[in-house]
Amino acid sequence: MEYRTLQGSPDEELMVHLQAGHHDALAVIVDRYQRLVWSVAKKIVHDGGEAEDLVQIVFLELFKKVDLFDPQRGTLKVWLLQLAYTKSINRRYHLQRRRFYDQAEVNEEEVALFVRKVASPFRLSTAETSRLVREVLATLKPNQRTAVELISFEGLTFEELAIRTSETVSNAKHHYYRGMMKLREYLSEKVGQTERSKGQGPASEIEGTNA
Repeated sequence: MEYRTLQGSPDEELMVHLQAGHHDALAVIVDRYQRLVWSVAKKIVHDGGEAEDLVQIVFLELFKKVDLFDPQRGTLKVWLLQLAYTKSINRRYHLQRRRFYDQAEVNEEEVALFVRKVASPFRLSTAETSRLVREVLATLKPNQRTAVELISFEGLTFEELAIRTSETVSNAKHHYYRGMMKLREYLSEKVGQTERSKGQGPASEIEGTNA
């Protein structure tokens, strides 16, 4: 059935159509409940960008487990709320372990400083360090890379970054902090690989930069 035809259908009927393979039903469900799911996620993870990611995760989970839906056990709204709560709590714990909520005081030169700390124990040349920086930045999503480059290397403020990228300040911060978090994870992994291949052990010093 087409999207317009399904718009007026009750939730239970939409789930029947979705279970039958009518994917337009999912679009109607998303339009109907995405704001509710986002608000639950935002209250738990306290970050708009993360909440947007969780909205996608929740509806993907709904689609994957659509055959498990039983209206006798509860409404679609309650099921979505349960999914949103569970996924958001799990994501919050993950972010806490990655020190995501400690990123507000990140120094704008942290990327360069961290790369130098990585390079020092292995006596990397300037060219090798530059190559490492490019390799690390290439692992980021485009909006994250842009944020890190403009904040860390060009010295823009978050307000200037938001204007340059036509984003809200909140989203600009989100892209920057997530980019920094991924950089740390990637660099730590690279250091571990280098240590294993060379039999050296300065990991504790480098990992201490994450604190």
